[in-house]
Amino acid sequence: MRDEFDEPQPASEIQNPAAEVAAAAAPAPLLPQVPAGIRLLNRDFLTDVANIPDASIDLIVCDPPYGLGKDYGNDSDMRTGEDFLVWTRSWLELAIPKLKPTGSLYIFCTWQYSPEIFSFLKTKLTMINEIIWDRRVPSMGGTVRRFTSVHDNIGFFAVSKDYFFDLDPVRIPYDAITKKARSRKLFEGSKWLELGYNPKDVWSVSRLHRQHAERVAHPTQKPLEIVERMVLASCPKGGRVLDPFMGSGTTAVACARQQREFVGYEINESYCAIARERVSAAASHPVPRRAKAKPQRQTEVQ
Repeated sequence: MRDEFDEPQPASEIQNPAAEVAAAAAPAPLLPQVPAGIRLLNRDFLTDVANIPDASIDLIVCDPPYGLGKDYGNDSDMRTGEDFLVWTRSWLELAIPKLKPTGSLYIFCTWQYSPEIFSFLKTKLTMINEIIWDRRVPSMGGTVRRFTSVHDNIGFFAVSKDYFFDLDPVRIPYDAITKKARSRKLFEGSKWLELGYNPKDVWSVSRLHRQHAERVAHPTQKPLEIVERMVLASCPKGGRVLDPFMGSGTTAVACARQQREFVGYEINESYCAIARERVSAAASHPVPRRAKAKPQRQTEVQ
């Protein structure tokens, strides 16, 4: 594996001396630029993790191979059964010490392995939520021997009860009709009415189908909406996020958009290149600041 900053030096195949001189004088193509504080590493997390100081990370977002045989351009998802669980426990053991005392971890997984993974994590961290991602898979044919699986499991864990969590940036705004229905004096000035309600633990967000504008060449790309919610809620502004399996860089994009530092690992060089392009594009289109809420009463419904 090579780092994102290492450029290959292929042997020249140009036979014309003049053309060779011109080629040598031509400037090298520029890589898409990423913001300071965003590190995209074409390395294996398991072999490079020692370079991350312990207790230096505010949030870990993990979207590892699920053990379902997906093709990531390598054999990283060819483990199954106990072999997959042993591997999962091994990298989690390495990742958890990197969290600050106020840090948190989200892990994507499938129902086949979530009980074992969550049970293991509960011996190391405090479990806050099991989040169900409803992928909004359309009704089609499929299996006739069981109910169709249309969700992913997400575990939300924290180092301690003093974990960082900021609800306001991820509240879901009420529509005009609902706000009008709650316009009684009792609710006037309430933050929850002005900013919106607390997202529940079922997140109904469409998967990225082939025609989706956000979709890139990655088989299990996660929607930015989901990952950005994690970053906003569980990492303070200016904090640092770690993604051990960066893939196409969705977590990096969320951090670039929301002014968080980021370090991510990905063994597939092509995915690293996609991540760099996406982060560069995101950095050139900053997210507008959200308006502050009006002053609220002391007693409020969350």
